[in-house]
Amino acid sequence: MDAASTKKPQATQKYVAVETWGCQMNVIDSENMLAVLSPEYKFTEDVDQCDLIILNTCHIREKAYHKVITRLGSLRVLQKKTRLRVVVAGCVAQAEGKMLSALGGIDVVVGPGRLVELPQLLRKAAGTSQTQLALGFPSSTIKAPFRSPSPKKTSPTDNLEHYASRHVHHGKNPVSRFLTIQKGCDNFCTFCVVPHTRGKEISYPPQKVMAGIRRYLALGAKEICLLGQNVNSYGLDLVRAGDLSASEHGPFYDLLSQICQMDENFRLRFTTSNPHDLSRGVAQLFSQHSRLGRYYHLPVQSGSDDILRAMKRKVTRSEYLDKVSLLKESGDDMAISTDIIVGFPGETEADFEATCELVRKVRFSFIYAFAYSPRKKTPASRFADQIPEELKKKRLHTLFDIQQKITLAHHQQEVGQYREVLMLYESKKEKDAYYGRTEHFRLVKVRQKPGEPSLAGQTIGVKIHKASLVCLEGTRT
Repeated sequence: MDAASTKKPQATQKYVAVETWGCQMNVIDSENMLAVLSPEYKFTEDVDQCDLIILNTCHIREKAYHKVITRLGSLRVLQKKTRLRVVVAGCVAQAEGKMLSALGGIDVVVGPGRLVELPQLLRKAAGTSQTQLALGFPSSTIKAPFRSPSPKKTSPTDNLEHYASRHVHHGKNPVSRFLTIQKGCDNFCTFCVVPHTRGKEISYPPQKVMAGIRRYLALGAKEICLLGQNVNSYGLDLVRAGDLSASEHGPFYDLLSQICQMDENFRLRFTTSNPHDLSRGVAQLFSQHSRLGRYYHLPVQSGSDDILRAMKRKVTRSEYLDKVSLLKESGDDMAISTDIIVGFPGETEADFEATCELVRKVRFSFIYAFAYSPRKKTPASRFADQIPEELKKKRLHTLFDIQQKITLAHHQQEVGQYREVLMLYESKKEKDAYYGRTEHFRLVKVRQKPGEPSLAGQTIGVKIHKASLVCLEGTRT
C-alpha cells in the first residue's frame, strides 16, 4: 500500500447560517453561537448552502411563536432535499420549547442560558429523531455568576463570552460592537416576559468588561455598545455578593468612568436603561466625556400614571420628566429616544392622550412604539379590559404620526450644520454610499468617489445638506 492511499480523506467544510430576530442581546447571542460552533462550521449568509441553520428568536411580541412556525414550514422544503439541521434558540425556545420539540424537524431547542452547550447538543442529536432540549438557566450561572477568579470554576456563560471575544463580527457593521455587561432582569414589569426567558440579573465583573472592550478594539472596533436588560442596575448583584465594593455613584457610574478614561479612540454607547435607576452621576458623565456622545435611550412605556402603576414601572410621569431634565442639564441638544406601548389593558382615551402629550413635551429624537401584546406568564395577560386590536392599531398610527413630525423637524434643523460622523458601513444597495452616525445617533449618508478608500471606521467631518425622516445626507468637509 503506497503512502497516498493511507492518507485520511479531508473533511468536507460545513456551513452554518443564522437568522436573528429581536433585540441587540439576540444579535450578540447569535455571534456567541457562531463562535462556539466555529471549530466545526463556517458562517454563510446563503441558506441554500448551509448544513445548519439557527433561528435565534424573540418572544416580546405575540406573533413570535407563529413566526417561528411559519419559518420552520419553509425550511422543511429544504430539509426534503438536503440534510439541513435546524436549531431554534432564544426566547421563543425558552418559553415554547416543549411545544416546538413536538413538531419534528428540529434538532435542538436551546434557551438563552444554555447556548454554550450547542456543539454538544448537536452531537447528541446526530443520528436520532429526538429533539435535544436545553431550557432553563444552569444553577451554576445563577448561584456563582462570573465571581470566581479560578479558571477551574468558570460558569457556562463565562466560557461562551470567551469564545465570543475571539469571534469576528459577521454583520454589516464590524466597526460597532455589542458587549454584554449584564444579563437578565429583576424588575418584573407586568407586560414583560424577559425575567422568565432571560432569568435573574447577572453582571460581568468590571475587569471582564474592560478585557472585552480591549479585545474588540484590537479587532478594529471604533464604537462599543454595552448591553444589558437593565444596564443602570449593572453591578448591584456583585455588590450584594461582596464581589464589588459599594461606591457613592454606584457600579454602573464607576464602570462608565473607567471606560471613558481609556486612552484608545472610540465611541461608547449603552442600552437599555430603566429610568428609575438613572442616577445624577451617570447623567452628568455626558457633559464630562465626549466619548459618550449626545444620545440616551430612556424607555417610558406610557405617559399615564395609572398605566405606569399597572405596568409596575417603578416611576411616575413626573419622575420620568425629572430624569429627562437630568440628561438635559448636559445641554439642550441631548437627543433622547424611548420605548412606548399603546393599548395596554385598561388604557383609556385619556391615558393614551397623556402618552401623546408626553411625546410632544419631550420631543424625542425617535421612538420604538408597539401595540400591547399579551405574553404567557405575565400578569398583564390576565388583566381585564383588554383593548381591541383595531383600537390598538389606530392609537399606534396616531402616535407614529405625532412622532414622525417631531423626528423630521429634528432632522431638518441639522441642515447646514457640521457634524462629526463615525462611518459604520458601506451600503449594499447604493454604489459608493456609506452610512454613519453623529454623536446624537442620527443616521447620515455620505457618498464617496469611486475608487477611493473605504470610509468605514473613519470619523469624518460632514456638512449636512439634506434631511428626510429616515436619515440625513451630507458631504465630507
